[in-house]
Amino acid sequence: MHWADVIAERLAEKGDSHVMATGITPSGPIHVGNMREVLTADMVVRACERIDLKAELVYIADSADPLRKIYPFLDEDVYSEYVGHSLATIPSPDGNGSYSDFFLNPFFSALDDIGVEYRVVDAYESYQEGKYIESTKTAIENKDEISQIIQQVSQRPLDDDWFPYNPIDDQGNMHGIKVTACEWPFVEWASEDGRTGRTNIERGGGKLPWRLDWPARWNWLGVTFEGYGKDHSAAGGSWDTGKKLAPLFGSPPPMGMMYEWIYLKGKGAMASSKGNTVSGREFLDIVPPEIMRFLIARVKPSKHIDFDPGEGLISLADEYERLEQKYHKELVGIEHKKIDESSRKEQQLMDEARKFELAQGLRKGTKHSEGLGISFSHLSTLCQIKSNQKDLLNSLSRSHEINLDNPDKRLLDRVERMRNWIDSDWFPDNARIELAKSIDSANFNDAQIALLNNFSSFGNTIKWNEENIQEAIKKAISESELSPREAFNTLYQSLLNRDKGPKLAPLLVELGQEDVIALLGSLN
Repeated sequence: MHWADVIAERLAEKGDSHVMATGITPSGPIHVGNMREVLTADMVVRACERIDLKAELVYIADSADPLRKIYPFLDEDVYSEYVGHSLATIPSPDGNGSYSDFFLNPFFSALDDIGVEYRVVDAYESYQEGKYIESTKTAIENKDEISQIIQQVSQRPLDDDWFPYNPIDDQGNMHGIKVTACEWPFVEWASEDGRTGRTNIERGGGKLPWRLDWPARWNWLGVTFEGYGKDHSAAGGSWDTGKKLAPLFGSPPPMGMMYEWIYLKGKGAMASSKGNTVSGREFLDIVPPEIMRFLIARVKPSKHIDFDPGEGLISLADEYERLEQKYHKELVGIEHKKIDESSRKEQQLMDEARKFELAQGLRKGTKHSEGLGISFSHLSTLCQIKSNQKDLLNSLSRSHEINLDNPDKRLLDRVERMRNWIDSDWFPDNARIELAKSIDSANFNDAQIALLNNFSSFGNTIKWNEENIQEAIKKAISESELSPREAFNTLYQSLLNRDKGPKLAPLLVELGQEDVIALLGSLN
């Protein structure tokens, strides 16, 4: 059984209506790693809907959070004065709108593209509109008890002058501001440079610290489920604190689930602050939405994901393609049973079916009755060889019998994204294809030259298809002094100037008989 369906069953035991919360501080590009949190919640929403529970996804944009430092992608001369200011009040890097919107808008666009339905709650606006007033009153009235809970859970002392609210000074800054007195709704403060002032809490002049903000929003939003990164799940961390504080704010803690990081191959865990990211928008420019969803659906949240936007992405997409074929042939009509009513084999099949269904942009299932049947590895080869769209489609009509008059929109979409990927820095070098201009005999020994001449001779007389080419290769190798490995290396070196590449027979089909034989004929 799929992990999202297991969670939905547990939520059903608690009630028939649920609010799933997710969110991020928009301090930088919102990356594929952040997508895991949102898609985890979205898949739980869909799993709840499948068993007729009412469920809503609320996305909290933590725009009230301050800019903590100058990140590598920011101009220090411009942003040094804004450190400590709420992200919603800082100018955008492109000069249009706010800093938070600059990073949120492309992220929301990506969510729309992958079929996530959500309600946005802007934290800065929520403070301005008074949504946190009662929670803030509760925090101040219970300051000593909250301080004791935080210290007990976190096992770290708080400063004697700790206060459960971070006010903004008269310059819009939250950093280094100490509360010296409080008479609701005002707090008096002193800054590090000796300035003093007064801030009105009811007018959104600051925010609760994160360990309080989190359980406070659970209450006024009615959150019943929330996933959280492993940084929050550490013993004594904000999740443990939030669970203890939630009753003070008026509600029990929601059901929680820790999710692991997504690691960018060769660079470690994704982090906007380090510039170690692939944004959700960038990812969707190179692969279809269902592949992004599949990346998350296929792995339990408790397991980390190694994300390789190069060669690994081809493997991921081909895995999806195989599952799609299996789904339409074997899994589409499978009966979904509760976990205690199904065998292990049934649970495994349900899990496979749900991985595919939850990868779709549609809320339920798919409107297609079959897959495209065209692997990404093949498409990546074809898009490099056939720069002309008409030539590409003609080739696919021969190899996969596509309808030239009305090609599948999914295919056209994948071709567009594939071409973007090939043009990007992410496309793997070992998958790039460029047919050699000529063959210099000085680079090959007598046995290799004999192999190439024989293959050219055999290839010149056959009907040019994958099966016949494969037979011609086998025949040339059988008459050669070279081992099969040496022979294939020779063929790749002569055709592509490298030792290996895509499967040779399908590649040669696409390169075309005339060009391949002409190239082999250039051997001098």
